[in-house]
Amino acid sequence: MRHKLLLLILFFTIQSISFAQVNIGFQGGINSSKLNGDAEPNTAYKSKVGAIFSAFVDIPVSKSIAISIQPSYSQEGTKISHIKKDSYYPVDSLKVKLNYFSIPVLVKVSSNNKKFYAIGGIESALLLNNELTYNDGSSEPLDISVNSWNFSIQFGTGYKFAIGNTILFVEARYAQGLDNITEDPIVNDLIPRVKSSSYKLLTGIEIPLTSRKNKL
Repeated sequence: MRHKLLLLILFFTIQSISFAQVNIGFQGGINSSKLNGDAEPNTAYKSKVGAIFSAFVDIPVSKSIAISIQPSYSQEGTKISHIKKDSYYPVDSLKVKLNYFSIPVLVKVSSNNKKFYAIGGIESALLLNNELTYNDGSSEPLDISVNSWNFSIQFGTGYKFAIGNTILFVEARYAQGLDNITEDPIVNDLIPRVKSSSYKLLTGIEIPLTSRKNKL
């Protein structure tokens, strides 16, 4: 169902390209992600920082609203900490790395001055690879089944500033997974039923394909 919704949005977006002021660009930043849900006894999930890179195309549907399609590569995952019996504080012991290729389809709503904007929508992400890393630096593939697809909602806000005909921007975004990425029972499982979440801090460049009538 979610695949059909994304395809429908893409279809109507592509239909509007011929008569819209299209902007393209690139962005990158950091992605602070973690898993949430079931955990083994005396175990906690903590945030893991990775990188995120994407290109995007923005297609306006009105003066203040645009559809943004953003093919992305994202490094996600979590740290797993264990609380020892003789210590109150959790000790980081493992890192779970989950690398995705995703296509967020988002709506951008700009303020009257075209500088501030809000953004939100849905993301469909394909798992490229996974890895379990130990404190000694050694690593191996996860010995559990992780869903190939992860669907999430995203929302955030950003600020644009112009340098000539080029627009630079900074953006903060939050993403929340909609489905469990694993469905295994909690007993003797490293990451049982869990969902993903992440905070993203991005910066990038936006380039209009034609001359911009309303500069910032």
